[in-house]
Parts: sequence; structure tokens; C-alpha cells
Amino acid sequence: MTTRFDKEKEDNSSIVLGYEGYSHPEQYTIPSCGLEDLDYAVFNLFDNQLPLYYEHQGQQKKIPVIFATGERFAILRRNKPLTDKTGALVLPLISITRTSLENTPQKGMANNQLFPEVLVRRISKDNVKWRQKNNFEGFESLNSTKKTNKTEYNLAPQIKNNIYETIEIPPVKYFGATYEISLWSSFTQQMNDLLTTIMSAYTINPGQQFRIESKKGYWFPAFVESNFSQDTNYADYTDAERYIKYNMTLNATGYILAPNILGGKVSLKSLVSAPNISFETLFSNTDTSPNVGGISSNDPNARILDNILTENSPNISQKVGYKAIDSITALNSYDKSSAQVTGESDLEPYDTFGNINTNDTKVKKVAIVDKEGKVVNVKASVSANGELVYDQKYAEKIFNISNSNN
Repeated sequence: MTTRFDKEKEDNSSIVLGYEGYSHPEQYTIPSCGLEDLDYAVFNLFDNQLPLYYEHQGQQKKIPVIFATGERFAILRRNKPLTDKTGALVLPLISITRTSLENTPQKGMANNQLFPEVLVRRISKDNVKWRQKNNFEGFESLNSTKKTNKTEYNLAPQIKNNIYETIEIPPVKYFGATYEISLWSSFTQQMNDLLTTIMSAYTINPGQQFRIESKKGYWFPAFVESNFSQDTNYADYTDAERYIKYNMTLNATGYILAPNILGGKVSLKSLVSAPNISFETLFSNTDTSPNVGGISSNDPNARILDNILTENSPNISQKVGYKAIDSITALNSYDKSSAQVTGESDLEPYDTFGNINTNDTKVKKVAIVDKEGKVVNVKASVSANGELVYDQKYAEKIFNISNSNN
């Protein structure tokens, strides 16, 4: 193997490069990011994001911005401003020149250049066939290899027991680029306005930093060096039109992400997880009660289901290394053995108000003996003065109550 693109499959003797056994996922694309995106982001900073304007004959005009390449680069390197067809200087003007590239940038770089990046994880398109074959929902009319009387079908999303597809991209490569920004103007006042606008627009003032963004939505950190060097033609005392020039250096950190290299491999890689096969044995005498002990948890997630709790519902207890949301999930399932709850405590339950709780009721079950001597249970409500009030539907049974002393 000589390059990243030559490795065909993964092994345990080397690192994962991101292109081994690649398979391009269907209907999924990601825009690439590279040198051109960083150049555009720097140009867009001065052309659109910074409010760089000047006044000419009572009108407000935008200062033109050029990215110097080719002939323009050669002219600007000789410290000569650009001219139009008539030979007049095009001022004010902002020119941008990329002067160097850095393989290892000094600022704005993360430490994730070694392993592939997981882009998205979704349920595979083959998951429907897998669920139908194993009949996880417990449908009786479905031809499957598994039949169960306990159904798992409900309106909640089926998150478990799925085949997942993971889409990842190769490791991100960071690089640094240095840009020379030249500010040209004919008057000192114009130059002062330009410098004031730039220095007051930093995203982070102490770091002299900008957050620049490309047209694809990628953003990069850019850092302005502290010195602004001046270059003017005041000392010539010639008839040439004078100009004022300031140079500033901008260091930006970019990254190469999913590059579309001609003749290279596709950057997107699709991995499909294997189904879970279990050989466990379940015993009917397993204790499904929750674990009791500790103090009430102060985790906000422990209060998610407060609106449906009663005074008999246990409180979620606090345990190191165990999440409160896991206890709530276990407490509302058949097997509660993994739930952590509090025991007897002198703390008031969350939903108790006064001396009334959810077990209090004004409806009682009253046993009467009818004329045939049978004991019949009927409902009766208790009024405020303690009187029993029977429902009309029990009238026939009530009027046939035996007066016998037997």
C-alpha cells in the first residue's frame, strides 16, 4: 500500500483509512470541501460580509474586491495598483492573494484526523424483510419463522431489533493557508474608514478572529496578524497619482472533506450492521422488582413522568454511573430489575396535596342480602353528611332486600 486509495480491506494490523471496501450509499450525497471553498470564504468575507463602502460625489459605493491570480497577481507583487483602460488608478480597491499553504496549521485544528467520521446512522432498507421474517410485532396472519403470543406492536417507533446502515466519510485533513490582503485608497480618510471597519468586525476581539463561510455552508476560522504594514508613494514627489496602501496577513484553517478526486474512490462509505442473534434462556422465577435504596435523584430527567405518578409511585434514586432516564424506562416495563428507586422515606411524594391522595374515593361497595338470601354487592356513593346514596340501576335489588333476621 502506497496511498490511502490502495488499501482494499480492513485488517487488525493497521489503522482504518476510510476507503477500505467502500460502497457508495444510494440516494445520499455530501458536498465536498477543499482549497477552493476556503478561497471563496476569504473572498466572501471582504466582498459581502464586511460593510466596506466609500463616498464619491455624494453617492455611497461599494469598494471592489478582487482575488489576484495570473496577471493581476504579478502587477500587485510589484506594488503597483491596478489601472483601467485609460490608465487611471482603480481606487479604492481590496486585493486578496494566497501566498502559502501549510500542511499543519497552528490554530483552529481539531484532533480527529486519524479515524473516519460517522456521518449518519439510519434504519436499513432491508430492515422490513428482517422484521417480517422474525415477526417482532407478533402478527398472527404473517408468514414468519417465529410465532409469539406476546405482541410488541404499538404506535411508538420501533427502535430496537433493527438492521442499521451507517454512512461514514474518511478522516478529515486539515490545512492552513496564508492570504495577503492589500487595501488601496487615494485618501487617508478612506483608508482610516477601511481599517476601522475591519478591526471592529472581529468575531472574537482578543483573538482577532473571523468566522468565514463558504457557499456550501462550511465555515472556517480566520486569524488576522497584529501588524498592518503601510506602503505609499508620498516620498516620490512625482506627478504620478498618489495612493495609500496597507497590507494585512490573514491565516485561515481549512479542511479537506469528502473530496471528489478524478480517478479516486468515492468518499462516502456505507456499512450495514448484522442482526442480533440471541441464545439466552429465560427463567420464570426471575426477580423483576426494582432495586430499592439511596436518596431521590436530582436529575431533571427523573421528573419526566411526574404528571402520571401517584403517591404510591416510588421516586427515582440517585446512583453513581446510572442515568435517571434508564430507571424511568425500566420502571415502566415488565422487568423492573434494573430500575433504581428510593425506599421508605419521610419525604412527601411529589403529587400529594394536603391529605387527599389518588386512593381516596367517595364510592363504596356495599354487600346486601336479597329476598333469596344471596349476598349481592352494589355500589353506593357517600354524601357529605355520611349518607349512602345508591344508583338507580340497583333499585330492583335494593327493594328486594330481605327483612329476615337469618
